Amino acid sequence: MMKKILVIFLSIGFLSVQAQYDKKAKEILDKVSAKNKAYSTERVEFLYIQENINDKTKSVKNGTLLLKATKYKLDLMGNSIFCDSKTLWSYVKENNEVNVSNVADQEGSLLNPAKVFNMYEKGFKYKLIREKFDNNRSVYEIELYPEKVGESEFSKVRLLIDKDKMQLYLVQYFAKDANRVTIEIQKITPNESITDNSFTFDKTKYPKVEVVDMRQ
Repeated sequence: MMKKILVIFLSIGFLSVQAQYDKKAKEILDKVSAKNKAYSTERVEFLYIQENINDKTKSVKNGTLLLKATKYKLDLMGNSIFCDSKTLWSYVKENNEVNVSNVADQEGSLLNPAKVFNMYEKGFKYKLIREKFDNNRSVYEIELYPEKVGESEFSKVRLLIDKDKMQLYLVQYFAKDANRVTIEIQKITPNESITDNSFTFDKTKYPKVEVVDMRQ
């Protein structure tokens, strides 16, 4: 479950019959990417919203993402993912179990939250849809689409960029089925003091945890 959530959070693989490389969209996305790359660290607080359009169900959870270069820690629904850039630990609270794997063995860069703000740079097309107001803020609405159609469970992803802050505000994933996932960023705290220990799993803090080492 946690791995699926991480893929949803990161994997921007999409579909559109009108996909293109929009110059204005790229200019905006480049500015957002450059701003985030300039930070030494980031703490991202967000809402994870999952909806099913058919049965009209909706769940809202709080999450936190810590970023430092290629290192990250993701906390969501009581579960955690740690990455020190080489090793990945996926902790499932319900089972008190942690799966250990090599970052290099994962599905390329799609499982790398360190690239959450610049995933568009490779493998995707993009288009500026419009400028509008959302929750009393002026935003750019941009949609991303896959260069390789058919390899994604999503039909498209919608990005809302805060124009005043030039910062990602919302990411909305439209699945090919009736599911929709929204990541709404509540707050980004840059350049916070975060030690490297934050990105490694310390099993002494998890009594009786079962360690499943999946590394070859």
